[in-house]
Amino acid sequence: MTIEIITNLIILAASLLGFIYGLFTILIRKRPLYLKMVVLAVACMMISRIYLLLQYLTGKDIPDGFHVGILCMLGCFLFLFSANFGMIDGLADDGSMKFLKYRLISWIVPIVLIASFVPMYAFDNISIKLIAYSVVLFVVAISARFHFKHLILPDVDYGVVRQIRGYNAVALFLCLSTTVMLVADLRQMTHLYMVAGCAMALFCLIILPILKKEAMRWTKI
Repeated sequence: MTIEIITNLIILAASLLGFIYGLFTILIRKRPLYLKMVVLAVACMMISRIYLLLQYLTGKDIPDGFHVGILCMLGCFLFLFSANFGMIDGLADDGSMKFLKYRLISWIVPIVLIASFVPMYAFDNISIKLIAYSVVLFVVAISARFHFKHLILPDVDYGVVRQIRGYNAVALFLCLSTTVMLVADLRQMTHLYMVAGCAMALFCLIILPILKKEAMRWTKI
């Protein structure tokens, strides 16, 4: 088996276990919508890996552009972004000048992530795959911004962000490792691809147990 197949099998196994955990402890119970959206994010990662593995195992080339694997990765980070931005950020940040510093600092992470793709546009031929990955990276970057923001934002009443900082740290590392994996794939750096993929697998496996444990401390979520 190739490194790509092994890596995606590891991610599939981890995301499948994570989804099964989320299915029985969150989705089928009366859990908050915030948690359910993260379960769906893990499910999207799982489906993305299933598609890629089927392509590999049937001897077909992975098509360039927005195939099922890419669209499901987009779905994964759109769910993470929507959960944080749509359901938590307004509670944690009232938009006042008090939090302006943290809003500005939080842009550091997406700027760094997006900057990682700049050399490929400057020195490589622009391909459909690069454009598709860039779209994924943009969604990953905006998701990472809010995970980082909620790590550094001072706590407010009811512990809106304090209680789920472990989850935000794991989600941020998932964003970072995904970015590394995309870069490694474009650059054909197979060993870095595998390291980043194993990191993604770990974070997909632990993200839901950590979130459930932390979120249950705060009944307002």
